[in-house]
Amino acid sequence: MSDGWPSTSGTSALPQNSLLATKLFIPASRSNLVPRPWLLARLDQGLTTRLTLVSAPAGFGKTTLLSEWLSERQHPAAWLSLDTGDNDLARFLAYLIAALQTMHADVGQVARTLLQSPQPPPTEAVLTMLINDIATAWEDASLLPGARYALVLDDYHLISARPVHDAVTFLLDHLPPQMHLVILTRADPPLPLARLRARNQLTEIRADHLRFTPDEATAFLNQVMGLDLSAEDIAALEMRTEGWIAGLQLAALSMQGRSAEQRADFISAFTGSNHYIVDYLAQEVLNRQPDPVRAFLLQTSILGRMTGSLCDALTERTEGQATLEELDRANLFVTALDNERRWYRYHHLFADVLRSRLKERWPDEIPALHRRASEWFESQQLADEAITHAFAAQDVERAAVLVEQNALEMIRLSKLDALLQFLRALPEGLVRRRPWLCVFLAWGKYHYGPRDETDRYVELAERALETAAWLGEMERDHIASHIAAIRAFKAIQDEDVPRTFEMAQKALALAPEWDYVSRLSAVALGLACWGRGDAPGAQRALRQSKLIALKLDDPGHAISGAGYEAIQQIKQARLHEAARTLHEALPLAARPNGRELPIAAFAYIRLGDLAREWNDLEEADRHLTKAAEMCSQRGSPDFVVDAYVVLARLRLAQNELPAAREALTKAEQAALGTQLDPFVNCWLDEGRIRLWLAEGNLAATSNWAEHSGLRPDDPFSYLRDLEHINLARVWVAQAVQGFSNTHLSEALRLLDRLRDAAESAGWIHETIKILVLQALAFQAAGDGERALDALSQALTFAELAGYVRMFLDEGTPMTKLLRYAGSRGIAPQYVSRLLSEFDRIPKTAPTTQQPLIEPLSEREVQVLQLVAAGKSNQEIADELMIAVGTVKAHTSNIYGKLDVRSRTQAVAHARELKLI
Repeated sequence: MSDGWPSTSGTSALPQNSLLATKLFIPASRSNLVPRPWLLARLDQGLTTRLTLVSAPAGFGKTTLLSEWLSERQHPAAWLSLDTGDNDLARFLAYLIAALQTMHADVGQVARTLLQSPQPPPTEAVLTMLINDIATAWEDASLLPGARYALVLDDYHLISARPVHDAVTFLLDHLPPQMHLVILTRADPPLPLARLRARNQLTEIRADHLRFTPDEATAFLNQVMGLDLSAEDIAALEMRTEGWIAGLQLAALSMQGRSAEQRADFISAFTGSNHYIVDYLAQEVLNRQPDPVRAFLLQTSILGRMTGSLCDALTERTEGQATLEELDRANLFVTALDNERRWYRYHHLFADVLRSRLKERWPDEIPALHRRASEWFESQQLADEAITHAFAAQDVERAAVLVEQNALEMIRLSKLDALLQFLRALPEGLVRRRPWLCVFLAWGKYHYGPRDETDRYVELAERALETAAWLGEMERDHIASHIAAIRAFKAIQDEDVPRTFEMAQKALALAPEWDYVSRLSAVALGLACWGRGDAPGAQRALRQSKLIALKLDDPGHAISGAGYEAIQQIKQARLHEAARTLHEALPLAARPNGRELPIAAFAYIRLGDLAREWNDLEEADRHLTKAAEMCSQRGSPDFVVDAYVVLARLRLAQNELPAAREALTKAEQAALGTQLDPFVNCWLDEGRIRLWLAEGNLAATSNWAEHSGLRPDDPFSYLRDLEHINLARVWVAQAVQGFSNTHLSEALRLLDRLRDAAESAGWIHETIKILVLQALAFQAAGDGERALDALSQALTFAELAGYVRMFLDEGTPMTKLLRYAGSRGIAPQYVSRLLSEFDRIPKTAPTTQQPLIEPLSEREVQVLQLVAAGKSNQEIADELMIAVGTVKAHTSNIYGKLDVRSRTQAVAHARELKLI
């Protein structure tokens, strides 16, 4: 659960005031449109499906059709105009939420906070909360019978990022009944269109639907454009443009002001593919404009969106707003993006033609135009656009400076993908000279991988820092604090505790108070103390991380710090104090709408586990059910695994074995393909072992012990949470349940060493756990007095904190020991309480499975896996580089141990026992 990429919480992934409002405006419907009632009816019919796809090349009137439909039908709708910047998933989700909030202000408040979490949450988590919000909000709204809300995504063809496509797919799959999605695009998107089509959940409007019919072409050319063409001329134009609306519009603009004879000549010459038609007509249109207007069109063509002052910056004139309004009135391929008509954009195809002409006529001016645009966006604190235009100007030095100046804020806003794209676009030589750029790339490598390149960029940062004479002492220390923090976290993954401790202390000493790196450094220091077996030191450092987060107004990380602090209090058997720490932190997660930040799950996991330990299973269920749901939204694998392992422990306490298996399966799925924190791996193994023991599957525990890589004489790892306790538990359980006494003496020696290690660290919780296992081991060995002595010590440590499940989870053997302790007058009130709790446990026999006579060896498991894969003896021999006779010998041993007579029986029985 350690932090990777540095992050802080904000009000949202993109603050509301940094969103470009013009992307959310529904384009205004024009009053002089050609009526197309049959298309509007098709859109009406589409509301009964999940998706309406309007897919056609540029210039077919997709946006115009939708704006007319929404204006005429008065459907409640949200609109999002997409651009290439929306390939950044965090930005896309932020704009998606903002678009929906134009219809209902409360929708997406919780989903927005998900985007600020320490690690960016998965798309599914954000969309789950968003979809739930939509369903809840609009169930409460006063809707007309059958009314549907429409969400329109315009210019979807500009989206190429797979994560964004996955987000839209998830949204489509789970749309509430009140919602309908409309996608406008030039090309079919990589969405599950075939599946939707097969289920009658897709309405399609394509180029063939959008083409003007002869009657519509007549209405457009003669009524809208005022040309008064003959039916013959209209038919010729309609035939040659194939109803392409943009082509007809360009043709009409070119013919305005011409005589009837000139129009006829124009129509006769009007031929060729769309590409050449556009080139020809654009040339005609541009040539007919006054020089100042033509210059304005070319100079501003580099912009995706434009407003008066931005145009003034590019043209170095002062008529920008007036010119935009005049272009709008002249229907010259500009579209107003807001109701006040302050922001505009060119028709995409027209803009392409303008940029082509700009490149032909004034190629040397293009870098200067992009630089002016960059400067304007910088002045408006729109960093993404400022950096993008700096790159377009080929001014990489300026781009580098802008990246440096804005990277920390981009990280704070969770715009990590965009930042990394900018960093990767910079020349390697330039990056090497600038220490901040190396630092940010090092964080990127640590977070996104490949992680083994992290050290390389850290070393580059250090070299650049040595030669960066322009940096002052304070900034040098700031950079050095990041370098040390990165090294600290890298050392955690390498399980190099001394290095983690050294680097975390250095980072803390150098970090400025206002930077999140100070909080990260405190977390790293706490984990280093954990790895040293210093519970009080870990608690102090993690409390410091909480206090720093509170000072920085970062409630999410404050809750995280409180969760880590509580873990250390639990290790010291200060359970009630841990509960107070967690309850004090929970109000920080509250939001005005009454919901909570997902990071609250960290507190609910620990509170649920404390309630489970105190045998308040109903309270534990409330906390852990909520925690599991919130953790899956937050997305950190460590938290998800933790939540489901603790939930599995609860289900075992409730004697619900199938539910425990389901929870543990979810934990294992979350752990696949990722590197968990070492201590979380230990907790996962303990969960597996306890489930197997509850199922009576001692064979599975034996197989785990055989292949765990743990040996009784190994040095112990505090960072792995003294994982050898799991090995001792397996061996003790084998002896207690009469499966095997082979390892009992080894278990006792191992438990002695583990107890010394736990007591040395001040880990009273683990000490109690070890003493309980010692008591059971001595009981199995027939040494009642030593068993009673170990149990007595465990009770002494456990009574004040109120431990219950620590004893109840050991079952009938512990009942016998407690009754013996009660008869000897040991902790009489506490023992009496524990025995009464035992009496409340439902008396149901666990499911048992036939144990193996002898565990399979590692090589036998390998052979069995290849047998299950359908390999022949010769193929197995070739793959394992052994003789065929050796394969046959292994197979014979496997049959004997599994008590089977064939390959099929061996594979089936091994799967029953969870051996493969």
